[in-house]
Amino acid sequence: MGRSVSLSPNPPAGTFYHRLSNRHYSVSGRAMRRHQLDAQGREVNVVEKAVHFAIGSGNHAMTYVHRSPEGRLLELPISFYALDGWAMSPGYDTPTHLDFRREVTEACLFCHSNGREPAPIGCGRCHGDGAAHAAKPTRGNILNPKRLPVERQLDVCLQCHLETASSGFPDSLRQPGRDIFSFQPGEALTGYKAYFDRPGPPRFEVNHAGYGLLQSRCFQASGGRMTCTTCHDPHGFQARNVCAGCHESTHARRQQADCAGCHMPKRATEDAPHVTMTDHRISLTAPKAQPPGELAPFRGTGRLDLARLRHTIDSGRGTEADYRRWAALEPRSVPALASLGEALMRFGKPAEALPVLQRARKADPGNVVVLNALAVYEATRGRLPAAMRLLETARAADPDHPLTWINIGVTREALGDRTGAEAAYREAIRHQPDSSGARRRLGALIQ
Repeated sequence: MGRSVSLSPNPPAGTFYHRLSNRHYSVSGRAMRRHQLDAQGREVNVVEKAVHFAIGSGNHAMTYVHRSPEGRLLELPISFYALDGWAMSPGYDTPTHLDFRREVTEACLFCHSNGREPAPIGCGRCHGDGAAHAAKPTRGNILNPKRLPVERQLDVCLQCHLETASSGFPDSLRQPGRDIFSFQPGEALTGYKAYFDRPGPPRFEVNHAGYGLLQSRCFQASGGRMTCTTCHDPHGFQARNVCAGCHESTHARRQQADCAGCHMPKRATEDAPHVTMTDHRISLTAPKAQPPGELAPFRGTGRLDLARLRHTIDSGRGTEADYRRWAALEPRSVPALASLGEALMRFGKPAEALPVLQRARKADPGNVVVLNALAVYEATRGRLPAAMRLLETARAADPDHPLTWINIGVTREALGDRTGAEAAYREAIRHQPDSSGARRRLGALIQ
């Protein structure tokens, strides 16, 4: 955990061509570059960003991060894998990916960093606030997780090592009123988050250690005695083989040197195809497939209705009532307000959308989704200068946002500025080469 973040990374030089998105990447020094080739073989759509820090110990992979001048943290599109060298970052091996635009949120940092400002995970993540102990070290003024009830011991690890799915549905939601970094060792994890699962074909992902362990027969039959530290030294790297302590058969005694090799095999992960991890779903045989099922509680209670609602909206099947319900359930959530405002615009109710979007902007003045929606509202009412002011504010907040550039192009066209519109569409394509909207509008403009 002390190597979870590297603040002075030195990525190895290299190149990688991603066939699915037809993009060439190169790394040199502390910079990552992307380009494409036009019909004459000339470089186009060039983007280059500095590497400011890295996430990952390097045992399996290292993913690199850029800090923009506006302070946003952006995941870079290729990672360095211990097995295969340079390849697409997890979730990026598709024809359409977020390239240099995927923001590293505070939710990401919770498990990878010691706090909101990127730093290696420290002692406090497991031992709590150590200020008093640092000032005057005694056994009584620092939390020792070993002295916690067994389930609370487990929660210390699961705060970061429990993820039921990395995509496809909301695997967890924080309980109402809980800040991202509010969990404290010693409290019940279910008071901080509720976790969800969707029964179906067995999945195996990078962060499935806790998920697999909780479903293991060994864990379930241990009577609450088994935790992560049963096998793992929290201050070391090597796992202990303790299987013979419970399994007393001749086979167990004979094979105790490598029980995990058969019952916890290393497997390729589905969400990061260049990584192999130990499968913590301890079993005699491979897990059997289940029929697809509905989203259901996995650990903790509450928020299931919201999780199902978010899954419906994220799947593109949300109705107007769904968006209204999300905003009602989370009235201070800027994403909920922004989504409702955009939905009301799509459903032909701009008068209702305006106060919702204004509330969202008041809560987050630099939110580019909200600023673009407000710009569309102004433009559809013929107030083009007002729309352009909003779009310029959005551009200043996030110069890499392709939709902002498209909307700038549309607005400049409406103002009669064809040169400015063409430049804006080309900038949108530079940031998102697969943007069909920008290419279509540019083609119509210059034909």
